[in-house]
This record gives sequence, C-alpha cells and structure tokens, in this order.
Amino acid sequence: MNAGGRRFRVVKLGGSLLDWPGCIPRLRAFLAESKSHFTLLVVGGGGAADWIRRLDRIHRLPVEAGHWLAIETMRLNAGCVASLLPGSQIVKELGQCEHAWSQQLLPILDPVPFCQWDVTQSDCLPIGWEVTSDSIAAQVAWRWQAEELVLIKSCPKPSGDWQTVARTGAVDAYFPNLAQRVPMVRWLCWRGETAE
Repeated sequence: MNAGGRRFRVVKLGGSLLDWPGCIPRLRAFLAESKSHFTLLVVGGGGAADWIRRLDRIHRLPVEAGHWLAIETMRLNAGCVASLLPGSQIVKELGQCEHAWSQQLLPILDPVPFCQWDVTQSDCLPIGWEVTSDSIAAQVAWRWQAEELVLIKSCPKPSGDWQTVARTGAVDAYFPNLAQRVPMVRWLCWRGETAE
C-alpha cells in the first residue's frame, strides 16, 4: 500500500526484547526516524510464549490449545507495549490501522482476531509450534499488502537462505514459506545494533 508517497510496513518487535530496558526508548527512536512509513507494529510472545512451550513440554497440551495460548501471549505483550507508548492504539483489522494513521497514532496489532479470521481461509497459517509471531507478522504483511516486513530481533541474522535461518531457530519453521511473498524483509538486531 502506498498513500501520499508513504509506504506501509509491518514491524515485528521480538518479544525477547521486552526484558531489555532499552527496548521502548529504542522503539520510540526507530519510529521517529522513519516517519515516511505507515507502520503497523506486531509484538512477539517472548518469555510468555516460552512459558506456554514449557507447559506444553510438561503436560503435552493439545496442539490447538498451545497454538492459541501462544497467540494470546502476543496479545498480552501488545497491550503492555501500547501502555508504554503514548500515541499508540491496539487494532484488530486494516481499517482500524488506516484510522489510527489518520489520527497520527501507531497501530499495534491484537493478533487474535486476525488469526481467527486467517484460519478460515484456504491459504491459512498452519496450527502448531512451526508458526510463531514471525510467521504471523509475515502473514499480516502479505494479506494486507505491506511493502516491507521488518524483524527486530535480539540476535544477528544467521547467514544463509531463510530455510537455513529457520534451522537455527532464529525464525520459525514456517517462515521461509512466507518470506518470498513479501517484497522486502529486513532484519534488525537491537541488542547488538546491527542491521541486515
């Protein structure tokens, strides 16, 4: 989507960064540096999602239960980030993003409604741990025709193609299927402040 010379991008903030004290100041600075973009922020599950993984390993949760509980952790973290970022607004669909941008607000995605809708489509994301917030952000970027997906991570991007990167665990197993659908994917490592 391109409106008035401004580009639409999806920015996925890794949940693993939320325990870094510099996260929110760095996010504010990043957003201020890139006012030429319409940005939709997607926040990962981080430690909260890891807790669901741990419960799954201990109790063997039903696959669908683990999947949706992990997505709920993304919703929880989105609310946390929204509470720390004045001028942001939780959104559930593209029309709400457009309204937020018109009010000069940063839309932050509540991923639950999007994923509930996505699963009704023939080309939906799979259910299971092979899909995490990286693939959800990529699916949002593809569905809503973003020109760019920015992955903000705690680690540098491993070398190699997306399949190789997925094998390291730096992105989820399904992500390589989606990366090719988005015109551009950028990787930023904030803990080391390197970009790719």
